Amino acid sequence: MDERDADDLDLVARWLRLDDEDRDPVDVTLLFGGSLPSTWDAVARDARAGRTGTLVLVGGTGHTTDALRAALGPSYDGRTEADLMAAYLDREHGVRDVVLERASTDCGSNVVNAQEGVRDLGLAPIRVALAQEPTMQRRMDAVFRHVWTLGGRAATAVNRPGPDAREAWPPGRWERLVCGEVPRLRDDADGYGPRGRGFHAHVEVPSQVEDAHARLVARHPDWLRPMPRGADAGAGAVDG
Repeated sequence: MDERDADDLDLVARWLRLDDEDRDPVDVTLLFGGSLPSTWDAVARDARAGRTGTLVLVGGTGHTTDALRAALGPSYDGRTEADLMAAYLDREHGVRDVVLERASTDCGSNVVNAQEGVRDLGLAPIRVALAQEPTMQRRMDAVFRHVWTLGGRAATAVNRPGPDAREAWPPGRWERLVCGEVPRLRDDADGYGPRGRGFHAHVEVPSQVEDAHARLVARHPDWLRPMPRGADAGAGAVDG
């Protein structure tokens, strides 16, 4: 990869990987589809250490599902992302005490459906860990802050992104994930923040991130993912 591209991608990716570096026990952990097995391994380690609380696997079928199925093999074709994660956690780590949410297809429905599922379990968590692909972590946090309340009381997100998994994605996919996030995180007329589509809470994009992003898409316009026009906040949407 061109050194300029590598430097700019690293700058944007480091910012997207929002990590609270908090490994104290939480009440609920949401492990989201869109992440790769390295993230699932990290969550399994937290589960064995008693840090996850109720573990909810969230994900239907979306734009990352093909990569997850390919990572696990052809016998997993046709399964939702939640089922893929459950099968992997059982097979590789013996983690079976999980709750599945299979209907979500994007960031917004991931969080809303997970919230409803947790409420249906009679839980009112104070601390909720979010485990996601690092490039999608900052937007997941913003969506959580926008939609998550239980019993009239807001829960606190604890961001626990997975490790950098860029080499595990199909060629070109990781670059598109990185470059596609910045326009969605902007709080302007075209972004997903309160001044735009209202899918997530306000996010301030640093000027150095904007500058690096502008350089990347100027050199590689094909790395800029289209913005869906439906009611879609997008980590798992067909082209979210």
